[in-house]
Amino acid sequence: METMGCGTAIVTPFTADGSIDETALKALVNWQIASGIDFLVACGSTGEAATLDEDEWLRTIHAVVDAAAGRVPVWAGCTHNCTRTLVRYASKTKQILGVDAVLSANPYYNKPSQEGQFQHFMALAQAVDPLPVVLYKRARTHGGETSNRRP
Repeated sequence: METMGCGTAIVTPFTADGSIDETALKALVNWQIASGIDFLVACGSTGEAATLDEDEWLRTIHAVVDAAAGRVPVWAGCTHNCTRTLVRYASKTKQILGVDAVLSANPYYNKPSQEGQFQHFMALAQAVDPLPVVLYKRARTHGGETSNRRP
């Protein structure tokens, strides 16, 4: 997979009652694409992923994929502190036709070691294979560096 250019970690709009506004989300996807964006990230940290339940998270990714309709690549945000939960979510992500990659940040606040990070991301990569995994480095929230070499 080669992705170049500018991508948007798209926000997840909500209605007044707190449910996902899928109409507004699809309109936002269409506007981003019409404006020349090169790829989209559904459920990244900008997309309120940490506050969505599993059903909302899946519906959001599906809505972005459906609205993008293959016009630009779609990356699905899939981050969790618990590796078992991450793998469960990732397995569901892999089944969504139209997801081109999975974006994941380090487990936050529990500050795993380099080996812990490696094992966490290896489990993710195995769960979504053959989809590529894109690592989102956020040193401020996970408390350290992520090495590009196995410890």
